Amino acid sequence: MSSAPSSSLPLVALTPADITLGEPLPWAIVDRNGEPLLAEGDLVPTQAGLDWLFTSFAPHRAATLGADTAEADGENASANTEASTDTPPVQAAASASVAASVSAAADASTAQYGLTDLNLRAGDWLQIQLPPGAGSQRIRTRVIGHAPNQMLFITAPTGRSAPPTLQPSERLELWTFSGEDIYHFVCTVERVERLPFEYVVLSAPAQIRRKVLRRSQRVPARLVASITLGDAQHLALLQDVSAEGVSLLTDAPLGAPGDTMQLAFRVRVGDIDMPVEATGTIRGIQQNDDGAHLHGIELPSLEPAHYVALKCYVYERLLALGGA
Repeated sequence: MSSAPSSSLPLVALTPADITLGEPLPWAIVDRNGEPLLAEGDLVPTQAGLDWLFTSFAPHRAATLGADTAEADGENASANTEASTDTPPVQAAASASVAASVSAAADASTAQYGLTDLNLRAGDWLQIQLPPGAGSQRIRTRVIGHAPNQMLFITAPTGRSAPPTLQPSERLELWTFSGEDIYHFVCTVERVERLPFEYVVLSAPAQIRRKVLRRSQRVPARLVASITLGDAQHLALLQDVSAEGVSLLTDAPLGAPGDTMQLAFRVRVGDIDMPVEATGTIRGIQQNDDGAHLHGIELPSLEPAHYVALKCYVYERLLALGGA
């Protein structure tokens, strides 16, 4: 599986009849909000897995230009409205605990930091919190560089939630991820330039705070994991994730503690759907009150690229949950 930009095409709802069991998928499957579920070429191995997929998610695919884009436009608008009011209970319940956990790991934030500590390089992503009244969502931009006086140059924010333009004197909250730690700081918009392209000049970063992102930091998730254990293939709900392991929820036990499996899933990092493939070891299984089985899976030997993808995913989930 390869990484791919998330599609900007409208989405078309799928039905179980659209998916042939045991055959490579002809398109990627996403949830109704565009979150990746299965990649093109992945398999839905069993009827039970297919039933679970449509019970747990609202599978969609990207529309084919011309053939079904007109129909998908109206459906996608309706789905987006529905999705905005449908927060998965697991994620909603976990938000407070994630915020508290990150806060407890922020003891070092009282130290004094400067621009050099941020280790910002051209092309690095920044998350921006718009000022009150301009929107509650965080938007993304890239670093262009910085001046000797430590003023920052960034690209103009883009995307559906981005404002038409930032305004001089606006105070912005920004976040960056160093690969291990999260840095939060504030800047003021000095000016917006439009030639030779649109970019923004920010004041030198101030009030810089550092939050240590532990390797074991977990965040709630709601992803589809493809599991291979021996000759058996399964689909499972990936319920939380860290750079050290994941929790998988299934109707029946996948194996016994100590068993190893191959698992594959996709995480969205920024605008890119990143594949993660790893060998996992079952460390524990518990049966919930509803009969489902929760598996604690250790990921002892992640490839460096997959490790970085998980760290970035954890960071972005922390921001989305208000825990960073």
